[in-house]
Amino acid sequence: MKRPRLLFSLLILAATVLTACRSSDEAQSQIDEFTQITPSERIFTINDFKAVRFKTNTEYDVSELPSATAAWFGFWTPLGTVAKEYEIRFYESHSDAIKFGTSYAIEASGETALLDEEDAIWDEGLKDRRAYFAAPSSHGSGSVQPLYGGYAIYGNMVLLCEGANQVHALGHCAALVTAIEAPVVQ
Repeated sequence: MKRPRLLFSLLILAATVLTACRSSDEAQSQIDEFTQITPSERIFTINDFKAVRFKTNTEYDVSELPSATAAWFGFWTPLGTVAKEYEIRFYESHSDAIKFGTSYAIEASGETALLDEEDAIWDEGLKDRRAYFAAPSSHGSGSVQPLYGGYAIYGNMVLLCEGANQVHALGHCAALVTAIEAPVVQ
């Protein structure tokens, strides 16, 4: 009697692993196909992110961020990895996100990010966009680098994503968007 149970358990385990691998492959394919600017008819809110365990840290005042309806700073931990930080800015539509959000996203991310109050056009949350790296053999404070290696515009959102560069940042943006676009399994 124990052998059929064991065999049945092994079959269930194998089916689960194969399903997980296929789901993982499908998710990786979505990430590989992710582009920096992607239209979507869906209107996203912070609740879409909270549904996938996105942890909000700060809601920013968007009164000086043209046409933005909300902006949040927080982090998300994909299964099996370490937490990554994000800034998510919401707009009424995809066209508003592009029209009003692009220049502000460029300013806040990448190698040319403006990280000083004197330089940044929108300085709300500026301290959260900075990453501090200690100098290798220094007892000093080290250097300030941009936390967000790049940005993506997806539907009505501008996402600033942690990463060493644009490629890494887009990978983190893609993983988060893939999670919020995944169908809810009940």
